[in-house]
Amino acid sequence: MLVLDGGLGHLLKEKGLRIPGLPYDQQFLAGVLANKAAPDAVKAAHAEYIAAGCRCITTNNFVATHFSLSKVQREADAAKLTQLAGQLAREAVQESGQDGVLVAGSLPPLQESYQSTGLPNAATTQHEYSQIAQALAPYVDVFVAETLSTVAEAHAALHATAQLGKPVWVSFTLEDSTSCCLRSKEPLATAIHSISQHKHLAAVLVNCCAPAAVAAALPVLKQHAPNGVRVGCYANGFQTTTTQWMSGAEQPLLHSNPDDYDANGIITPAAYAAHARAWQAAGAELMGGCCGVGPQHMAMVAAALSAEV
Repeated sequence: MLVLDGGLGHLLKEKGLRIPGLPYDQQFLAGVLANKAAPDAVKAAHAEYIAAGCRCITTNNFVATHFSLSKVQREADAAKLTQLAGQLAREAVQESGQDGVLVAGSLPPLQESYQSTGLPNAATTQHEYSQIAQALAPYVDVFVAETLSTVAEAHAALHATAQLGKPVWVSFTLEDSTSCCLRSKEPLATAIHSISQHKHLAAVLVNCCAPAAVAAALPVLKQHAPNGVRVGCYANGFQTTTTQWMSGAEQPLLHSNPDDYDANGIITPAAYAAHARAWQAAGAELMGGCCGVGPQHMAMVAAALSAEV
């Protein structure tokens, strides 16, 4: 089992990181702007996950895209912020003194998270992914194309990295239900078969969806992943699912135990670790946390999974 890290942007926000002069409604960019403005804070956040037992950390460039940075007229900084994300993650591993910790280079959604229509064409998408991957390549062991809502994004990311000599993990975000469909409504099984032709595909995962959606998806991942391709997951920690939040529905499509969440609607470390044990039993080989899942969660996950061995 390879234990991945949890959400980095949420951890930095939780620690009160703010960028002076950044509009309140754009403070979600504070985490990535910290690569330049507060690099020690970024490295410290990575270090927390390594200390928690995570053996793979992800670069801090999830919103270092032209689309997101254009909201504060900083799109020209995309390449530098991405390069710094790789450099800081690599330095955090080196300074930790821990052997065998991998760095995964994030290839994120290039528009809004969960957006599945109105996306750039294939050539444009592949070009931006190429720019991101080339900026990260000197520092990372693997690329993770994560929180992808469409199969087209996965193909673009895989084509963009084909000549860089590094394995790629593809992680789809799913509707928060038991449908096992991407946010685009494309079936997960179809998505896996579609990308299986890419020779450097090393893992297929699901992320940024509810724990119950992950549980439903793991048998599909196991059944349809090509031989030699690992499967994994990293779920959200919010009681209100993203599907519920985006639709404004009063009730979620999935049942969750209210006792698993704290007063702020965040899953407890013990509850997340219980999910992790079930995912391991279902065949997950890589496991981490997404939004709302922090170092305390991952420390309990690492301990629980170690105890199961």
